[in-house]
Amino acid sequence: MSVVELSRKLFTLPNEGYLAVIYSVISLIFVLYSFSAFIFLTIITLTIVFSIKLLRLKFTPRRVLFLSLLTTILGMSSFVISGSFSGSFFLFLAVMHFCSERGFIPAAAVSSIPYLILEPGSIVSILISSALFYLFLKLMEVRIKNSTMREFAERFVKFWLTEEAKYAEEILLRNSEEFEGRVKCLRMNDFRLVSTDFHPGPFRDVGGARLVNLFDLPNTVYIHSPTFHGRDPVSEEDVLRIREALSCDGIELKPMRPFELESENFRVYCLPFDKKRLIFVSGKERIDDFIVESENFVVDCHNANFFGALEAEEVREIEQLVRKAEVMHSEPSNNVKGAFVKISAETDSISRYVSAVLLDYGSLKYAIVVFDSNNVEPQFREMVERRFSELGFTAIVCSTDNHSKTGIRVKESYRPAGGSKRDKELFEQLLEACKKAEFESVDFRYSESLVRAKVLGSLGDEIEKLSGRAGKYVYLFFVFIFLSWLLAIVSKVIYLL
Repeated sequence: MSVVELSRKLFTLPNEGYLAVIYSVISLIFVLYSFSAFIFLTIITLTIVFSIKLLRLKFTPRRVLFLSLLTTILGMSSFVISGSFSGSFFLFLAVMHFCSERGFIPAAAVSSIPYLILEPGSIVSILISSALFYLFLKLMEVRIKNSTMREFAERFVKFWLTEEAKYAEEILLRNSEEFEGRVKCLRMNDFRLVSTDFHPGPFRDVGGARLVNLFDLPNTVYIHSPTFHGRDPVSEEDVLRIREALSCDGIELKPMRPFELESENFRVYCLPFDKKRLIFVSGKERIDDFIVESENFVVDCHNANFFGALEAEEVREIEQLVRKAEVMHSEPSNNVKGAFVKISAETDSISRYVSAVLLDYGSLKYAIVVFDSNNVEPQFREMVERRFSELGFTAIVCSTDNHSKTGIRVKESYRPAGGSKRDKELFEQLLEACKKAEFESVDFRYSESLVRAKVLGSLGDEIEKLSGRAGKYVYLFFVFIFLSWLLAIVSKVIYLL
């Protein structure tokens, strides 16, 4: 189970209006048929509301309504059998603990209030459920580098509830590693292609997920380098440090004649210069993160979406193509003309923009088409390539691998360019703008600088393992809910006897 799949199962809630209607209907039913249940629902709701301040509970009205209903309905199931609502205490305590900032004991004390008000005799089942939940927390004390699974769960739940990246970033910083990488810039008159050795991730608003957005500067496009999630910056401070290292006033480059290479699974487009080579690696049917060390400006086009990872043999295939492109002879190409088009827009898959860098070498024309998205649907890419070829351009289609729309976002998973109905419409706008673009002679300059930042490192692999383990702990959590519910009924029956 991935982080995205886990979050979708755990964190999907009905909308606020729908919940308000359900809450009202159920309240009315309780008033007419079970006034005790109505009182319990009311006290539970008031307890949650007051806990927003008392326990610093990270709740919105929608979550207040949802937890009130869920707790009451579960409590009613035990009330019908045994006459006690305490069967829902374990769930109530668990949510109050993970969503507040006060810790286990304050959460347990406050959570017990509704039950003790209605049923003072439920103290035994409350103590049993509290012990079970404490046991569950202890079972989550599995070490993950310098932290535990419990700490990760508590921080990431608070991040999801508040959308404040600090909760996730604090624990990522505690487990981070340092990495020194390059910040690269190819300037073509007033427009710039920017890339870094860092990776734009891990997910929405956290650390490096802001990387692409922070490089969304006028006349600037971010492109994805050969990198991987182990190089995700872990905090906003690290991302800002990377951006501040950007410089675009470097050495002058003289353009040379472009060429293309291909293998069974990949195609390379090389736009060479006298002192540096711009090398694009495009996947024919699939491509994802890979590492290839090079002194040149290598780009992972990230343009053939699939779910999985490249095989080691595929990465070797890419490396062989890149090495060949680095040494292949090319003739000087004088008076290159260019134009730059960038359209700010957002769809379900496009984060901030689509763009095209148009380069006219005389007998050859290339369009570097960049979608600010997480990969590209292969069929959509083929359509983009075909439409640009009708204009006389060879399209080099790229994505930024932007993760600001992926990761822990409810009801939303990875959606590459072409995955939204509006993407084709947006592409048509880009194409029309390219038809009207005015070309001018281009002067090229290249700059790169080194910057040290804290990154996920091996924690990236640990998080993937955590996602797999977390699914098992979710199932265990439901087992504990049932066990607590059952013990509450048994203890109530024994109490009555």
